[in-house]
Amino acid sequence: MRKSFLVITSLFLVVSFGFGETIVSVIGSSAQNGATLAPVDINLENTEAVGGLQFNLKDIPNELSVVAIYPAGRTAAEPFEDNGLDQTPNTLDFGEGDGQYTPGEIYTDLNGNSEWDGAWSIADNWSARGDSSITVLIFDAGGKSISLGNGPICTILFSVPATVSDEILELKFHEIRNANPQSLLVVTDPVGTAMNTTWLNGLLTVGGIEVRFASGGGGEPNNLSEPLLIEMTNAVPVKGIQFNIIDGLGDYLQIESVTGLDRAANFAFAGNEVNGQSMVLGVSFTGEEIPIGSGAIVEITFMISPSASLGDLTLSFSNLIVAAEGGLPLPSNGADGVFSVTVGVEDKAEIPTSFGLDQNFPNPFNPTTTISYSVPEASEIQLGIYNLLGQEIRSLTTGAHQPGFYTTMWDGLNQNGVRVESGGYIYRMSSTAGFSATKKLVLLK
Repeated sequence: MRKSFLVITSLFLVVSFGFGETIVSVIGSSAQNGATLAPVDINLENTEAVGGLQFNLKDIPNELSVVAIYPAGRTAAEPFEDNGLDQTPNTLDFGEGDGQYTPGEIYTDLNGNSEWDGAWSIADNWSARGDSSITVLIFDAGGKSISLGNGPICTILFSVPATVSDEILELKFHEIRNANPQSLLVVTDPVGTAMNTTWLNGLLTVGGIEVRFASGGGGEPNNLSEPLLIEMTNAVPVKGIQFNIIDGLGDYLQIESVTGLDRAANFAFAGNEVNGQSMVLGVSFTGEEIPIGSGAIVEITFMISPSASLGDLTLSFSNLIVAAEGGLPLPSNGADGVFSVTVGVEDKAEIPTSFGLDQNFPNPFNPTTTISYSVPEASEIQLGIYNLLGQEIRSLTTGAHQPGFYTTMWDGLNQNGVRVESGGYIYRMSSTAGFSATKKLVLLK
């Protein structure tokens, strides 16, 4: 089964500017291939009241056309109950259900001026220019101001031609080339004085990114899994990726390690367990991108729970976010996969020829690490974690063991369930057959 996720929210950088400066920005948006319309919001962040504004916007490389522009957010009409003067719905009295505010109807006073405020006026011009430029003028004939705040002020609805697919289009504030005289970018205060303004361009992404489970994975309960590969096909460069993995109805898989591969080898990947799901986050701290292409980008190793049922676990993606330049979420979809939990009869038939205690993995670690050991003959085994003073802080294994290979895990907690401080610790294994071994591990926070 295939699950699709269209990210319709946007991530954009919030920058701190000096007092009195106004910021007008394009809120990045995205649309799937084949979509005919794409709404884009314009945002205003202001620390002083705004009386009106005018701007020009153009898409690069000049492929879109404008269908409509309408007030939104802070310039939209205040919500009201269209129930007529008696406030009773469906009675057909004056003002009932006409879609217009009638004095006396209940409304939400968003700006606290004790009167209902309708939508601001928007004048626009986008025809007969020879390019996709648009001029927008936002004003209120009644003299209202946009009070201090941060939020959308209008929505521009673009028409997307069928020829546009798997593209990132730049939406750029500029001075229109065919306008005479030039239309300036300007924000004014309530008396018409131009305000110091920063204009931040944005992106519209058309197309999808495919993320899927590939080869690998699987393993035995109470053991590390084989590496599971995650593949991605992307027609545009990727700046970051985040997703959760759900393994069926249980929580049988715990992330042990996450490593970037091939095109994503320079990305820093991190894994964690959150609310019964395995979360993976990948980003480059040096500004690099995952280039256009297809193939494995990350390798994940899990610790399989001892209670995992034998058979196939269905793996699904959730909260899949793939980001482009500037943090813009790209349309993305993730395909389900299968993770096989097996008995491992062939491996279990092998009996170790000597006692052994392996180095924990990963090391250093946070929040969990795995310790493997081998027992060649029936004996009592004790395995515990000690501080550097030799004091036991957690017993991991104690009791009779039959010959075989074993794995246990430490979650960084002491005997009382309290997380210990970061630093170096010792783990020690001993047996009634006379074997003992000690190794060091490091917990990071």
